[in-house]
Amino acid sequence: MSQNLLELVQNYFGGATVRQASTALGESESSIGTALRSIVPLALGGLFARSQQPGGTAELFGLASQAHTNGILNNLGSLLGGTSSVHTTAPATDGGLLNKGAELLRSVLGTHYTTAVEGVSQQAGVRESTTGSLLGMAVPVALGLLGKHAAENNLDANGFGSYLSSQRSSITGALEGLPGGLGTMLSGLGLGGAAAGIGSTVAAAAGRTSEAGRTAYREVEPRATPSRWPWLLLALAVLAGLFYFMRSCNKTPEPTEPATTTTTTDTTVTVAPPAPAPAAAPTGHFDEASGNYIYDTGANTEVKLPDGTVLNVGSSSFELRLFNFLNDKTQTVSADKTQGWMSLDRVYFNTGKSTLTAESQAQLKNVAAILKAFPTAALKFGGYTDNKGKAAMNMALSGDRAKIARAAVVGNGIDGGRITAEGYGDAHPIASNDTPEGRAQNRRVDVRVTKK
Repeated sequence: MSQNLLELVQNYFGGATVRQASTALGESESSIGTALRSIVPLALGGLFARSQQPGGTAELFGLASQAHTNGILNNLGSLLGGTSSVHTTAPATDGGLLNKGAELLRSVLGTHYTTAVEGVSQQAGVRESTTGSLLGMAVPVALGLLGKHAAENNLDANGFGSYLSSQRSSITGALEGLPGGLGTMLSGLGLGGAAAGIGSTVAAAAGRTSEAGRTAYREVEPRATPSRWPWLLLALAVLAGLFYFMRSCNKTPEPTEPATTTTTTDTTVTVAPPAPAPAAAPTGHFDEASGNYIYDTGANTEVKLPDGTVLNVGSSSFELRLFNFLNDKTQTVSADKTQGWMSLDRVYFNTGKSTLTAESQAQLKNVAAILKAFPTAALKFGGYTDNKGKAAMNMALSGDRAKIARAAVVGNGIDGGRITAEGYGDAHPIASNDTPEGRAQNRRVDVRVTKK
C-alpha cells in the first residue's frame, strides 16, 4: 500500500515542529497549529495541480530529489531561519528550495495566493507574513517527503508521477474540509471533487455551462469588490481552471479597427504560446479614458545595479522583479518554457496599432539599463491581445507589438541578439474578455529570462 502523503506531511508538522515555528515566527503554538491544518492541504494541492500541467511532474521530481539529497527534513532550523525572507533570499541550500517552493506555489495559485494567505491568516488569527512563511516552508517539506519516498522505492520520474496521482483523493478530501471555502481555490486545476462541484453551482447561477468532457472551470464576470471575502472566493473558484498561471498583467489597447493593423510573418505562428506565471498578484484599476489597465507598482524604491546605475522603480514593478531574478544566484532559468513569464506593467500602445505611447519608453529604458548591468542575460518578449477582431490579425498585431518593444530596448544600446520577440495573438487570456477591464489586462507584452 502506498504511503499517504497527506498524513506524512501532517505528521512532520507535529508538536516539536509547531513549537519551533511558534518561537521563530512569534506566534502562539495553537495559532500555528490551526494555520498548518489549512496550509498543508493547500501546499499539497498546489503541488498536485502543478504535476497536472506541462512539464510539472518532471520539475517536481527534480525538486523532490534535490530536497531529499540536501537532507532538508533533518534541517528544520535552516528552514525556519529562512522563513523571514521567503520572497527574497533564504540561507544555505535549503533557502534555495524555500524560494523555489514559494514561487512554485505562487505560480500555480496566481492571484489566489494572496487570497489564500488572507483567508488562512483570518481563520487562524496569525499575521499574513506568518502564513506566507509557513506556506513557503510546507512546500519544500512536502517535496522532501516525496523525494524520500521516491528514493526508498527506487522510483523514476514516471513512478513518481504515478505515486503523486494516487494521492488525488486524499488531497481532494482534505481540501473539501477546509474552512471558509479555502479549498475552492484549486478548483479546475486537476483536483476534481467538491471544488469542481462548487464551480458548477456558480456556473448554473450565472446561466453558463462549460463544454462537457473538456475543462472543469465555469467562467463568470470578475467581481470588482476585493474586500468582499465570500464573493471573491466564488469568483476565484470559477476562474481557477482558466488561469493555469495567473501573473502580473499588462495593458495594451485592443485592435478594433482592422485597417489600422500591420501585416507580419507572425501570422504563420501556430504553436501554442507559453502560459504566463506571475511572481505576485497585481492590483490596479481600469482607466476608461485611455482604455488601459493601470497597475499599482508600489511605492518608489531605489535599486542599485551591479554596474553602479541607480534606478527608482516601484516596489512591485516589473523592473524590480527582473532585477531580483537576475541578481539572485539561487534562482535559475527553468527548462519548462511555460515558466518565468512576467508582464511589462507600464508599456502601452496606441489603439489598434503597434506604436508605443510616450510613457512606455521609461520602463523599456530601465529594462535596457538592467541588461547592461547583467551582460550575459537574454530575454524573450511575447505579445498578446484580447479576442476582439480576427485571430490572424490579432496574431500579427501581437507580434508587431512584441517586436516594437524589443526594438525600443535594443535602441537603448542592447545587442539585438540578446532579445527575441514573438506574437501569440489572443491565446491564454489572463482575465475575462467579456469586460473592458478584462480585455485591457489581456492586451500585454510579457517577458521571460532565457539566459542569466
